[in-house]
Amino acid sequence: MLQSIRYLFLICVVFNFSCQEEKAAESFFDFSGIEQFIEIAGILEQGQEPSENQWEKLFSTPGYEVLTESEFSREFFIEHLRMVFLPAEREALEQALEKEKNLPFHRRHAHHFNSAKNKMDEIVLQKEQLNEQAPELMEISRNEAMNYLPEMEETGFVPVSFVIFSNDARGYTPVVIDILFSIGLGDNLPLLVGHEVHHYFRNQILAYDPDTILAEDKDLLWVLNQIQAEGIADQIDKRKLVMDVEGPMHSFSDLWENMVKNAPDYLSFMDEHLSGMQNTAKDRLHTGQQLKKNLPMSGHPIGFYMANLILEEKGTKALAEEAGNPFAFFRKYQQVAKAQPGDAPVFSSGAMRVISDMEEKYIND
Repeated sequence: MLQSIRYLFLICVVFNFSCQEEKAAESFFDFSGIEQFIEIAGILEQGQEPSENQWEKLFSTPGYEVLTESEFSREFFIEHLRMVFLPAEREALEQALEKEKNLPFHRRHAHHFNSAKNKMDEIVLQKEQLNEQAPELMEISRNEAMNYLPEMEETGFVPVSFVIFSNDARGYTPVVIDILFSIGLGDNLPLLVGHEVHHYFRNQILAYDPDTILAEDKDLLWVLNQIQAEGIADQIDKRKLVMDVEGPMHSFSDLWENMVKNAPDYLSFMDEHLSGMQNTAKDRLHTGQQLKKNLPMSGHPIGFYMANLILEEKGTKALAEEAGNPFAFFRKYQQVAKAQPGDAPVFSSGAMRVISDMEEKYIND
């Protein structure tokens, strides 16, 4: 009974605040996903099942809509919300928590949703504070992103939705930030938002049209694009969030630095597969699948290694001027790797020819 009253109170606080600050919320951050999340959590806590219409309201909010259109299923959110908030699912929750103990922090979804359950008051407070800080936060984040982008005449409004999904964020349209994750970042939150805003702007200046990519080239081009996109955006936040001893994610620094250190191994693996690839649809598909399957952490450490090499040799401008062209990124890396002695792998002529042919195929036609 007390828990039900608490959720009713939280719902009232959230919706009352939303009405009072409707104009500000529309101008900067979207919290509709949080509002619907709290409403459904309250229903489940009472041992009841939300109606189809109530679930639909959750998935129709901008943040959850883009997440379920891109990488998460609706069933994922329904399963985790029911498991965490429905009293009858307590045993299933305990089993899930035990199973996730050794997974990376961003994949411990049951733990994350369970933490959200225990921190609802903090989430509501964070919502209020974010709404107040939105103009300043977005100005800082936009400036951080623009440091690694070419000059853009009009960047326009950046839609940002706060939801609960994982210890993570996404540079979709809208940009999606997990509100619980944002609490742990404290004053460093603008760096994470800047990372995702960079993705948002970069998508607007992408040098190729994703809708024109042939099926056999999709995985290969995904790998090239991810490596550049994450490598440049990681220059905004990883040094401070992870590598700095005072950073909020420094506990993962050993893992991160080890992956970056091992980046040359993947680049050599990549060179071997690209140089040996036959120019047939079947072989292009297979090569792309192998490179994607073995790409660590969706390209973050590989891209960071390559981008850092370019940054040290050629400066920020070299990363920014063609930020929307992954083929140019690999060309610049190749120039730097050739010019300076060291452990940085140099791609073979065969591998670079594949990358050049892809660029001509999808950009210069």
